[in-house]
Amino acid sequence: MMKRVFIKDKAELIERNKGHKTEVFTEELIKELPELLKKYLRVCGYINAPVPVNADVHWSESWLKMSPGKDWGKLHTTQFNSVKPIARVAYMKFLTMPVAARDLYRDGYGEMNGKLLNLIKVAFDNSKEVAQSALITTFCEFMLIPGYLLLDNVKWEQTDNYSVRGTLTDNGIEVSGTFYFDEEGLFTHFETFDRYFTTGKNSYKKVKFSVIVDGYKTQDRIKISEQVKVMWNLPEGDFEYYKGTIDKIEFNVF
Repeated sequence: MMKRVFIKDKAELIERNKGHKTEVFTEELIKELPELLKKYLRVCGYINAPVPVNADVHWSESWLKMSPGKDWGKLHTTQFNSVKPIARVAYMKFLTMPVAARDLYRDGYGEMNGKLLNLIKVAFDNSKEVAQSALITTFCEFMLIPGYLLLDNVKWEQTDNYSVRGTLTDNGIEVSGTFYFDEEGLFTHFETFDRYFTTGKNSYKKVKFSVIVDGYKTQDRIKISEQVKVMWNLPEGDFEYYKGTIDKIEFNVF
């Protein structure tokens, strides 16, 4: 059932993507971007490649840790990102227990829904805090699917030689974060203070949130992120709760 919901969400987004023509990355098209973002697009080989309006992100392996004291649980993760409109839907299924979840951000709405045996609700939240957090999750993936970089509703400011701050507004939700790059121009990590950490039922607090990219691979002459780690930077220490390896990114899926 959760998988069917994911497939339906994805199909609806693909239908909406069809209204947007596919452009090609050129120096003219990216001229308004900060130098660091231009360098990233050049280094990764995106110039003269089609600008993504959506993407399937295929994970060869992924792991989730439910809380700091818990063990890692192996997942099957399937993910789809839409650029126009800004949206993200992911289906995650534990390989070691009969629990599946679907995460969604679309049109200012966020939802996290987890079920046991596709029947029993084990987690559900569609609060405004979840919507903002789901938008942040999409934002931190802007370098994975660089069509996002050209959107009118994101403002960029290069803060130094290795970082760019972005502010994204979508359906009345505004979030900010900083994207960091290495000397070569490759994206290395993202940090924000705009994501909510769940402290209890209907209880949240903003906590520093980070995504780290460890390594790149070449796919059709384009460099894509390979190893990814996602963590909360809690006062008592970092809580890494998701990690995975990207197998491939399939752009412009119709």
